[in-house]
Amino acid sequence: MEWILLALFSAGLFGIITTLEKRLIDHHLPNLGVYYASIAYSLLIPAAIVFFATGGVPDDATNLNMGWAALSGGTWGVGLAMVFWGYKLEEASRASAIVHTFPVFVAILAAFTLDESLIPGQWAAIIVIVAGAFVISIRRSGGPGVLSFSRAFPILIIASLLTALSHIFAKAALDDGLTVWMTYAIRATGMAVAFGVLAKPKGFLEMLAVLRNWRTLTLMLSADFLMAPVASISLTRATELGAISLVAAMAATRPFFVFLVSSLFSIEKIKLLNEPLERDTIVLKVIALAMIVGGIATLSLL
Repeated sequence: MEWILLALFSAGLFGIITTLEKRLIDHHLPNLGVYYASIAYSLLIPAAIVFFATGGVPDDATNLNMGWAALSGGTWGVGLAMVFWGYKLEEASRASAIVHTFPVFVAILAAFTLDESLIPGQWAAIIVIVAGAFVISIRRSGGPGVLSFSRAFPILIIASLLTALSHIFAKAALDDGLTVWMTYAIRATGMAVAFGVLAKPKGFLEMLAVLRNWRTLTLMLSADFLMAPVASISLTRATELGAISLVAAMAATRPFFVFLVSSLFSIEKIKLLNEPLERDTIVLKVIALAMIVGGIATLSLL
């Protein structure tokens, strides 16, 4: 049960973080480069603290398992950057649901690389998850009855694949004997490098001016410096304890939490986000989320 609770706790906390990030990107930052720079700092500082607090590189660490952890960080960093790009084009609840089809890729990759086998019912659940992602990416356009796919869909699917690779690499590092704390520290450092490259020097310079706004600073500290490390460490621990295909499936319940929090933040009295709350839109999202979460639950229970 421990890995299930840790994965669900991580998903719920990341759900809150996602909505705060959407608010930051839409209303507080001039461009994504600035946010990439802040993410680089928010990853590197906790990673350094964990690294030195746990005594540095353990004696049983090898170049191979540290390499897996670094690859996990690099792929997750680039994938997450693409998610933020998707947030510029799409509602947070839709974007999160699409990218969190990554358990599909994890299950397929784990079957070939980590010898994790799937039964027919689990493959059926994977198909339901994919279908749910397609449903939630559909939107009305051009008038009643006219449907189109989200323009962020291909970006978010690639991000989903990269996220899946990150989970596979992290599991390989942990299975090869690397500790949870060292896996987290190396992975966070790899992500920080990826975001630092994407931010470019201009992003770091512009960030200094943005942080003068206390609201922006508060959101960044709350989401990225406080909540994100806790959620990431919880997920890393769950990855160590459970089968990666099932841990990823639990972690991918995040869209459910994003839907709840983003809807709450979009009501008139709060209005931190501007997600549409029309009946048709909410019904479509609920159906798609039910398919995704139901498929994920089936993957976990079979």
